[in-house]
Amino acid sequence: MRRWLCLILILTGCGLVSNDDTIRSTLIVLTFDDGDKSIFELAFPAMQKYDYPGVNFIPTGWINKQDWLTLEQVSKLEDAGWETGGHSVTHANLTTISIDSARSEIRRNYEQLVAFGLKHRCFALPAGHSNPETNRIIKEYFSIIRTSQNERYSFPLNLDRLGYYQVQNNDDATSLLMRVAHGINEGECLIIFGFHLFTVGEANFITKIQLSVFKEFLEGIKKRNLKVVTLSEAVDRLQR
Repeated sequence: MRRWLCLILILTGCGLVSNDDTIRSTLIVLTFDDGDKSIFELAFPAMQKYDYPGVNFIPTGWINKQDWLTLEQVSKLEDAGWETGGHSVTHANLTTISIDSARSEIRRNYEQLVAFGLKHRCFALPAGHSNPETNRIIKEYFSIIRTSQNERYSFPLNLDRLGYYQVQNNDDATSLLMRVAHGINEGECLIIFGFHLFTVGEANFITKIQLSVFKEFLEGIKKRNLKVVTLSEAVDRLQR
């Protein structure tokens, strides 16, 4: 009896046993780092087919630069239900610059998101690097921190350390969907994937994937009837 009681408590904490059907299953979050133009040109249309939202972590100093997202494109993504998050101004490694420079990168990133009229609740660590001092500064401006660690999620969530599965060019749809299946079997309440670059040609860079792989992955999520949400929505659902 005690064994079953413990299991029920664990599943309830992950939102898997609930009177609310909208939070009963494993949640999927699709994040996109750095603001490459292929996110809008290739990934976004594929996501629209299923009305899936994404989370756009952008170095604000790169907006409107050649080969990167424009402010108009970022705003259109938000209009379609996407979330924007901070990623510093210049994608600086916050642990290799002075603490004053790190504070400036974080503060100005937040202020620019606000000035642009974009969402600004989440922050993704540039290159996954931080330390306790920079984390404290980030928390002055943002309430959710996404790292680059491949974390497994159960209740309660640590909002200072939400990691992700970084998708690389050696991944195919099968490997990505296996990560989903494993997470569901292990009772994870949240699975976060991280994407960077997309191509219709050869995926010749470690964080670049072919659009065909991405489309097959999205179709697999749809067939499994999984809920794709923004990071803020996932946190809000799982903290009810």
